[in-house]
Amino acid sequence: MSLKTNYIGHDARYKKRKAEGKTGWNDEKDWNEWRTEILALIASDGFPQSGKVLELGCGAGDVALLFAEKGYQVYGIDIAPSAIEWARGKALKTGMKAEFIEGDVRNLRRWEDEIFDVVVDGHCLHCIIGDDRAEMLKEAYRVLRPGGSFYVSSMCGDPKEPEVLKNYDPESRCMVYSGVAGRYFGRAEDIIKEIEKAGFKIKRHEVRGNNDTQDDLIVMAIKS
Repeated sequence: MSLKTNYIGHDARYKKRKAEGKTGWNDEKDWNEWRTEILALIASDGFPQSGKVLELGCGAGDVALLFAEKGYQVYGIDIAPSAIEWARGKALKTGMKAEFIEGDVRNLRRWEDEIFDVVVDGHCLHCIIGDDRAEMLKEAYRVLRPGGSFYVSSMCGDPKEPEVLKNYDPESRCMVYSGVAGRYFGRAEDIIKEIEKAGFKIKRHEVRGNNDTQDDLIVMAIKS
């Protein structure tokens, strides 16, 4: 089944949130949870304590800048021009060194093979639809050095929120508005298989359940 996509459509959302005085894509509560998750990741056993980090779907740059704050050499890529402008502004304001690039996560050709120590999925994978997902994972694998860490935090399982359920297509497992797919709610086991098929070795994974909002699949993988 082929679905239409509109990845650049995220740009309008970033413009709106910035105009409303928001700090990024996430509200304060969601960002605090995401920040705690990333800090725990950095502190976890076996995670690289230095090196080059690439965030896929970096948005307004908050996660990437958190890595920069911890001393990593940081790069972020996002298809939304407004998000990249926002991220660059934050880096300039805070004095953090980070390179933010407008681009497509399905094509990371601006970077050489095996250049990054860490690749982070910044809640981007669930926004990528159909065959594009394999392209994104293939590129993530290519730019990661052998033994490097690939971290994924992605929505999974059946949707729970009423607004999402109204627009949910169970056949494709996507949220679809006016024929355009915006989110993929894959089964955890299927997402894990996608990551393994791209060549990654899964070190650990877990599904974090939420009562009212979407479950999240957390995956730590390495390039073997």
